[in-house]
Amino acid sequence: MKNNMKMIAIGLAVSLLPSISSAAGPHDGITCLGCHSTHFAVDDKIFAVKNEKMKNPLTRDNFDKLTAKNCLGCHELTELGGAGISPIHMHTTHPIGMIPNPKIADVPENLLKSGMLDCISCHEAHPSNKNFKYLRVDTGKAGANIQNLCAVCHDSKVDYDTAGIKNLNDIKIFTAMDQEKGSGFYDRDKVIIQNKTKSFIMPLGEIGENDISPNYQNQPSWVYSPTINALDDFKNDTKKATPVKK
Repeated sequence: MKNNMKMIAIGLAVSLLPSISSAAGPHDGITCLGCHSTHFAVDDKIFAVKNEKMKNPLTRDNFDKLTAKNCLGCHELTELGGAGISPIHMHTTHPIGMIPNPKIADVPENLLKSGMLDCISCHEAHPSNKNFKYLRVDTGKAGANIQNLCAVCHDSKVDYDTAGIKNLNDIKIFTAMDQEKGSGFYDRDKVIIQNKTKSFIMPLGEIGENDISPNYQNQPSWVYSPTINALDDFKNDTKKATPVKK
């Protein structure tokens, strides 16, 4: 009986391999709340995960200006501040957190964050993206045509015929960040990869003692604490709060 169950489990796993290897997948299962915090949704606090320990091996700086700090909250070794989920090892992966050298890569400015390469320069992590590994460019089943992605920044190194493109305009880049236009593929120099609005929520002032929950005391330091004065917390985040329309 055990052997039969084992064979069924193996058969099921094998049957799922094509979908796992050729589509996005994992982020669908954790849902929005796996990455986002809805009740602390102001500026950077909208993220529910963050790596406070990992430093950029190129610069020894932290990743506070990049979305990488959130991605590495899961995708880095536990001893380096991550959750150990598919860790990418910053010491060996494609460099991020640096200004691209134009002699090496021609990176469109709109694919940079704070002027630097970021995880979101290559990946769009929302489940509406059905590309392999959530890449911004459709590279086919299991990333077979990875040249399509590389050509976005390294076009002089790519064989256009093999990649199936005639020029850079043939490469469309996925984003889900433009709510007005909707998720989908956009031209290389027109795609929007981030929402730059600084703050969406007006601070309401000091929060009363009866709103304090003991659970909040155990949250990491970067998670918004309701024990502090919200006005003080946000005074450096935004110069002028958006007025509430009545």
